[in-house]
Amino acid sequence: MKNIKNIISFIIMSLVFFSCEDKGLENEDWLQDPNFPNPLTMTLSSKEIVLNRDNKDATAITFTWTQGNDRGAGTTLTYFFRMDIAGNNFGEGAAAGTSTTITEEIPAGVFTKSYTVGELNALLLKNFKRPGGVITNLEAQIIAQVNNSPQYQKPEVSTSGFAVTSFSPGPLPLFMVGDGISGSWDYNTGKILPEITERTIYNFVGDFSIGEFKVIENPGSELPSYDPSVGNTIVYNETQPRNSDNVFKVTQAGRHSFYMDIDQKIYVFGYVPYENVYMVGNAITGIGWDIGKAKPMNWDPKNPEVFTFSGQFDAGEFKLALDLGNWGGRFLMPQANGTILKGDANDNTNVSLMPNGQPDNKWVIETAGQYELTVNPAKMTIVLKKL
Repeated sequence: MKNIKNIISFIIMSLVFFSCEDKGLENEDWLQDPNFPNPLTMTLSSKEIVLNRDNKDATAITFTWTQGNDRGAGTTLTYFFRMDIAGNNFGEGAAAGTSTTITEEIPAGVFTKSYTVGELNALLLKNFKRPGGVITNLEAQIIAQVNNSPQYQKPEVSTSGFAVTSFSPGPLPLFMVGDGISGSWDYNTGKILPEITERTIYNFVGDFSIGEFKVIENPGSELPSYDPSVGNTIVYNETQPRNSDNVFKVTQAGRHSFYMDIDQKIYVFGYVPYENVYMVGNAITGIGWDIGKAKPMNWDPKNPEVFTFSGQFDAGEFKLALDLGNWGGRFLMPQANGTILKGDANDNTNVSLMPNGQPDNKWVIETAGQYELTVNPAKMTIVLKKL
C-alpha cells in the first residue's frame, strides 16, 4: 500500500512539475492534459446507495471504466483506483497520517471493481469513520498511468461521485477482568471497555491496580478473549486458557489509558496520572495570566503518556495547570523559577509537581515563534522544539 501511495504521489507531483517545466522538450503537446475523442470514462452502477445489514453479501456498487487511449509504440498503461470522502481531494495536501484515501493498483486486463454491502459499509465505518444511518458523499477515481514512454505523458483520469447511506452493525461489548482492573478473576465482574468506533476501537481511562487483566467478549466466560502479543499487537483467542503470557500486565497502580483497535490488531497501555494539562502565562498567545482561560494541551490515546501543543508562543513566561480556573490547585512547574526553554539539547527537561501552586516557578521563552511543546507527566519531563 505504501508503494502504491508513493506512485500516486509521484503522478500528482509530475503533473505539477511538468506543467511548469515543459520547455525544450520534443512533442510538447504530450505534456498537456490528455484530449482524446473517446477519453477514459468511469461509470457507476448506481449514484445513490442505501446499504442494508440483512444483505451484506450482495453487490452494493460496481465501477466500470473504458480502456485508456494508446500512447504510442512500446507504452503500457497501469490503472489505479482511488476512493475518498467528497471534498478531501483524495488526500492531496493532507497532513501526514491523516489521509483517508483508499488506493489500489488494478491487475492488468481488469476494467471493473465491485464492493459488497458488507465491504462498503465496513469502509465507511472503519476507514472513513462514518457512523451508521448517515449519508456520506464519496468520490471514486480511475487513473491510467503511462509507462515506458520516451517522454513524460500525463495520465488519463476519470472521477465520479456517489452517495451512500450506511448502517450500524451494532455494538460489540467487551469487558476487562482481572486483579489489575476489576479486583478479581471472577469473569462475571468485568468492567466495560468503552466502544469508541463500533466493533473496532475501544478506550478506557481509569484506575488500575498492580496485577493482570484480560479482555473478554462474554461476561462469565474466559473465552473468547483478546490477548496481548509481541510488539503491542493483539490476537483473538478462542482456545488457550489464561497463563502468564496471554494477560495484560499492570506494573504501576494508578490512572492508566487502555486503547485497543481490534481491526488493526494493536493495543496501547500507558500511565496517565492527570486528566488534563493546561498552559497559562504571557508566553501563551491569546491567554496571558487568565487561569480561567488556560489553553488545554492535546492528548492522544495512541500515545497516552504525553500531552502536546503545536503553535505560536510569545516571548514571556508560562506554567502548566492541572486544574482549570484554580490558582491554588495542582501545577507542573520547573524546579527553578526562570528556567529558560530555547528548544535545543541544552534545555532542562525536568518537571516538578507543585500541589498548591507554590513556589511560583515559571518557564521562560525568550524568542517568540512557532514551537511544539511536549509534556510527559508520567516521566515528569518537558521538551520544547522550534518548528
